[in-house]
Amino acid sequence: MQDSSRKELARILVDLDAIKVAGSQPFFYTSGWASPIYLDAQGLLSDVAARKRIMRQASEIMAPVIEQQGIRAIVGTESSGVAYAAWMAQTFELPLLFLRKKPVGWGMHAQIEGHFQAGDPVILVDDLTTDGKSKIDASLALRKSGLSMHHAFVLIDFGIYPYTAELLRSHALTIHALLDWATLFEALRDKGDLPAERLKTLEDFTRDPVAWSLHHGGIGQWTN
Repeated sequence: MQDSSRKELARILVDLDAIKVAGSQPFFYTSGWASPIYLDAQGLLSDVAARKRIMRQASEIMAPVIEQQGIRAIVGTESSGVAYAAWMAQTFELPLLFLRKKPVGWGMHAQIEGHFQAGDPVILVDDLTTDGKSKIDASLALRKSGLSMHHAFVLIDFGIYPYTAELLRSHALTIHALLDWATLFEALRDKGDLPAERLKTLEDFTRDPVAWSLHHGGIGQWTN
């Protein structure tokens, strides 16, 4: 994906007010990290033009992966990834599966809705990833259910947490993304309407997200 396309997508998200910047109280992700930003990627669902553009570029990125890996189904995560997964499944004419956050019942299908065969290669689709923990957890759940899952697609991969790359390698998981936080931050800064103190907060966070999280009551490393 060309740099100009990434920057344009970042501007779309900024113009849709998808990037929320905290004031005095930080946001806390489900993983435990404290952060000054919250990305509301679900805002894209109601903007048809932006949605079409993003999904077209997502399809271009994932087409080679789907062909090379012999992907048999697209998996959407509850609930943030379902819409994007459905559009991708429609584009590639593949079955759609639904991954629950927690198992309901027992057996192979306790955490997954949909029909599949043991060993089917699948791709997980979600809106974003911060430190990669939820995607690793999802890969373990899908593999436990008998599926082969080594690739995930997200709209936004923060790409700033120091532990993520090695953890992904150790779990044989590759994340494909349209955008990273650095590109989004650049678009947000270029818009020019951030107060100086919030811009400084984002600069500090971008420079060292671990220290920022610890200082504001969050975790400082990937936890099980």
